Amino acid sequence: MYMKFAKVRDVIDPQRANPGDAGIDFYVPSDFPETTLNHGDSILIPAGVKVEVPIGYAMIFHNKSGVAAKKNLYVGADTIDHGYSGEVHINLVNNGLEPQTISPKMKIIQGIVIPVILCELQETTVEDL
Repeated sequence: MYMKFAKVRDVIDPQRANPGDAGIDFYVPSDFPETTLNHGDSILIPAGVKVEVPIGYAMIFHNKSGVAAKKNLYVGADTIDHGYSGEVHINLVNNGLEPQTISPKMKIIQGIVIPVILCELQETTVEDL
């Protein structure tokens, strides 16, 4: 199985650090201006790529352990569904007390492709739940 991607900015290709790794590393594009986040600030960073997630799967973004542990930058809401065709964006929040700088070409987040169960939705009454 393949997950196709296309670059829409100058950015390092998404890649696994090791062939058996679950996470695919994503990087900050080269044209992204260096930005400092203060405590509690959040940012939406364009990832510079579009992806085609296979049907029956989703890409869920998670913290890079080094980024979370050293910089206290944590992932906000980031799920890419099969039907999404726009540029991927990275949502980060500075949960630490110190300001943190995000720089171009920085390895920032990892995406994990997971299978999903596509169930039908059926409305019912509160009493039947």
